[in-house]
Amino acid sequence: MSQFLFIRAMIHYSSVAGVTTYSSFVARMDKPSGFLELLKAPLTILSQNGKLMAFTAILYLIFSSISFTLNVSSTTPFLLRFALKLLALVSPRSGTPEYRKLLVSIGEDFGIFLGIQTAYVVLYFFIQLFTKTAIISIASRYYSGNNLSLKELIVMVSRTWTRAFVTLIYIELLSLGYTSFFFLPFLVPSLLLHDHYPTILITLLVFLIILFITFKIYLSVVWSLAVVVSVVDDEGSYGISALGKARELVKGKRVHGFLLNLFYRLVLLVILMGGIKSSPKIRSVFGVIQVVLICVASMFHIMAYSVLYFQCKSNVKKFEGLEYSKISISSVLDEDLP
Repeated sequence: MSQFLFIRAMIHYSSVAGVTTYSSFVARMDKPSGFLELLKAPLTILSQNGKLMAFTAILYLIFSSISFTLNVSSTTPFLLRFALKLLALVSPRSGTPEYRKLLVSIGEDFGIFLGIQTAYVVLYFFIQLFTKTAIISIASRYYSGNNLSLKELIVMVSRTWTRAFVTLIYIELLSLGYTSFFFLPFLVPSLLLHDHYPTILITLLVFLIILFITFKIYLSVVWSLAVVVSVVDDEGSYGISALGKARELVKGKRVHGFLLNLFYRLVLLVILMGGIKSSPKIRSVFGVIQVVLICVASMFHIMAYSVLYFQCKSNVKKFEGLEYSKISISSVLDEDLP
């Protein structure tokens, strides 16, 4: 009897240790190779779904470029008039009817400019929404082993875009709250140290900016994965539910998501910095090129997060299978005991 109990204890310990050893082994081996897989897998998805991805990319690039061009062409005159009217305020005519009329005109121009920018942000939000939904749908069918036609893609997008919309609204609210939360640490040192300790103030602000960006990249791992969950999840999760599922799924893979977000933002920084030294004559043309490059990088980022989702799902299934094996062995031993 004692020998049997000893054998049972050893088997139970081995099953638990096996799960732990396997998990730690996967964690060790998967860190470098898993991140490289995230960078390579989108190319595989592109090669297998070239026509649908090309169709999605063309629409994305066309609508993004048109919206950017319309935004620049419509806001540039307002910005020029706004700057000229601000310069006119310097003249010593304070309190005169002309001065008050100029202030009213500046306010009207600012209101029009704000309205145009709001319309552009809303338009670009929906362009991003439908693009993300389409790309995630294509990637999900790739991992399920089924081919997706254009008609099926349109049907999938029409069924899932509302869930992604709600999740993105929650993400925007969380991002706004996070930014507002960090605004106070920026404001207080600026007021206290501005006059007497400028060097300390600059050092502190640089540290806070780095901390703000780093933690924002960390939080956006769950946020980006939640959009994928909203489109792919069989239970139709969205909003807070999708964010909760994404947080559970990404355990053990958060480093990969962080590195992916960091890589994506570095690419965007390089693209945006490339147009700083361009002349005013070609700045608009270069701006369109930047929009195209940003769109390509965004598509790559969305596909990579779709890959990350299925990697996380695969790891969860493997772990659940090992746990089930451990429970099955223990239950059999319980039945064999006298």
